[in-house]
Amino acid sequence: MAGIENREKSVKNDDEPTPVFAPRVTGPAPTNEATIVTLSNGGHRIFYINRPGEANRLMSVWSADGINWREPEVELELPGTAYYANRVMVDNKGVLHCIFHLWAEGGNGYRGRHLDLWYTRKENGTGTWKKPRKIYNGYVGSLRCFMQLRSGRLITSFGRAVPSRLAKPASGEPDYGWNEVLTLWSDDSGETWSEAPRPLNIEVDGSKATRYGAIEPDVIQLKDNNLRMLIRTNKGTLYESSSQDSGENWTVPKPSELVSSDSPAAFLRLKDGRIVLFLNMNQRWDNPNSYAFGGREVLHAAISGDDGKTWKGFREVLRESPPKTAVEKGDRGTAYPSATETSDGLVILVSGQGESKSIVRFDPDWLEETNTRTATGNAAKELSATTEWVQNFPISKKGEIEVKVDLKKNPPGLQVALADHFSIPADAMAADHAVFTFRLSPGQSMEGMQIMKIKWDTEAQTASIHLNDRLLAGPSLSKTSGSGVNYLRMKVISNGGKSESGIGINEFSYYQIP
Repeated sequence: MAGIENREKSVKNDDEPTPVFAPRVTGPAPTNEATIVTLSNGGHRIFYINRPGEANRLMSVWSADGINWREPEVELELPGTAYYANRVMVDNKGVLHCIFHLWAEGGNGYRGRHLDLWYTRKENGTGTWKKPRKIYNGYVGSLRCFMQLRSGRLITSFGRAVPSRLAKPASGEPDYGWNEVLTLWSDDSGETWSEAPRPLNIEVDGSKATRYGAIEPDVIQLKDNNLRMLIRTNKGTLYESSSQDSGENWTVPKPSELVSSDSPAAFLRLKDGRIVLFLNMNQRWDNPNSYAFGGREVLHAAISGDDGKTWKGFREVLRESPPKTAVEKGDRGTAYPSATETSDGLVILVSGQGESKSIVRFDPDWLEETNTRTATGNAAKELSATTEWVQNFPISKKGEIEVKVDLKKNPPGLQVALADHFSIPADAMAADHAVFTFRLSPGQSMEGMQIMKIKWDTEAQTASIHLNDRLLAGPSLSKTSGSGVNYLRMKVISNGGKSESGIGINEFSYYQIP
């Protein structure tokens, strides 16, 4: 799997912490589905439920720089038992607002179980939270969207269970799963809440092992004040909807061009107007019913300077930590991001579940890069017939990659693929679902150190591969891609089982072509 760079910008003096440029994990997150906000005084606070544990408190940790965190504090004694989900946000007056859900029993949930939605707020400077109030009675999924619009309206959207849809419909009837997306809003700072009249539904992929339906949406307010929503599905892509009346009515959800496993996305609006988007653009082809229908091994980030019309980057910002023991059940991976911006323009991200939960810092300008270079030196990556090299780079429709490869004795054949998403190195079918795939026979390879150059143009649907300036056979076009490509995959084609055959990857360079 591709590594995450750790380059850092220079600092003014030795007393200042070194600002991070590329993503760097600064420590573990407190627990799953934590929320991070920047307070009106400039400090940062991560909120979370005390789980594992009694799950009866909202906790927090505070930091001035996003690197060094104080000891946990009890924010609020909850009126019941929670799961992990919570969302906290700071309004335009500095007031903290919080939503969370609590276990209960009832007939408006999932098989007699509820996760009711509760709300509270903390007035600026008072230091105490108001008594929490239940604002929705039913089974509410993980909470991703909680925001204040420019008008002052508070809005939250979430997936809720529809008890009548727990069982699959009769053969031939559309299956929308057992959840739909509901939006609530408040125009009086959380005192009262109104419900959107028409929930959003998405037909599920019936071949998958679970049928959640439309769940875990996140929303961004655009510069024209319209709202854009991205919704988690089990169909290999995020679905999108929009609202022109501050969340009261929404368009019918449709597929976006954003590749995603069965995982939620998250927006972050920067102070300079750009939008950062986090998502797990992962797919698993040799086992479509694997965990999260594509996996959560990698979390990606993209950036837009035109209000979400186009995106740059789609780069890895967090990778899964290898589990210490085999994990058969339970949430894991890099999903459920929450992010904020520091006063000096860096992004602090908290994301991940299980052993992968992490706090990450990076400069959003890193997502705008058009050239990258990675030198492995003496620690060259060694490939054989049983390994595959997977390298992420900034997404582009037109670009060039240069790889310095050391072809060992008895040079093997090579499989080289350009993809628009991540698949684990062990996925035997990943190259079949790449945008371009090259298969070079042993006779096309030359022994020793070689310079491999790969050029592509997804709009023209052309690509070429050279080895020491020698043009080799053209690629196989597997599919079209509207966004371009952002992954290189290289794998040895077996060379008769000779152990001395292999490849050493010594250097990787990427250039975007205007």
